[in-house]
Amino acid sequence: MKLALLVIDMQNSFELQAAAGKIVPRVVKVIQACHDKHIPVFFSQHHDPDRNSVLNKFWNKPIDRGTQQWQLIPDVEKSMDHEKDVIIEKCRNDAFHQTRLKEQLLDKKVDTVAIVGCLTNLCCENTARAAHDNDFNVLFLKDGNAASKKEYHKASIMNLEYGFGKVPTCQEFIDML
Repeated sequence: MKLALLVIDMQNSFELQAAAGKIVPRVVKVIQACHDKHIPVFFSQHHDPDRNSVLNKFWNKPIDRGTQQWQLIPDVEKSMDHEKDVIIEKCRNDAFHQTRLKEQLLDKKVDTVAIVGCLTNLCCENTARAAHDNDFNVLFLKDGNAASKKEYHKASIMNLEYGFGKVPTCQEFIDML
C-alpha cells in the first residue's frame, strides 16, 4: 500500500464545525505521523470564484481566495511542512474535480488515500467517493472529519463504510503506519 493523506478544507470558514467535532488535535496528530513516516500530505482549500455556480448559489456564502475565511485553521497551518506538502485549490465539493490531485497522487505512485477534514458530508464525502471512483483505496478517518450536525456525520460514515472504503479512527490509522 502506497499511502497519501488528504486534509480537506480545514479552513477558518469551517472552524466552528472542526471545533464542535474536536477534530483539530487529532488531525494535527495524523499530519505529524504522516510526516514522520514520509507519507505525502495534500491540503485542499476551497474558494468560490464563480458567483453563478450552482454550489455558490445554493450556499450563498462564498469563500474568497486569500481572505481570513480561506486561510487554514492556525493549528493545522502550523503542522504543515511548507517544503513538501501540497496545496490543492478547489472550487467544488470534490477535491479531484478540475484539479491536478489525481495526477499528483499517481506521480507519487499512491494507491490509497486517507481523508480528514471538513465537512464530513460534503467535501470530505464527495472527495472519498471520487477517490474510490478514480481507483484509489479509501481510509476515511471517522473521528478526523466533522460535520455541522452529528446525524450528517453518522450518515456519511455509514454510507462510506458500506460501499467506498474503511473507516478507522485516527489512532487506528496511526497505529497501522
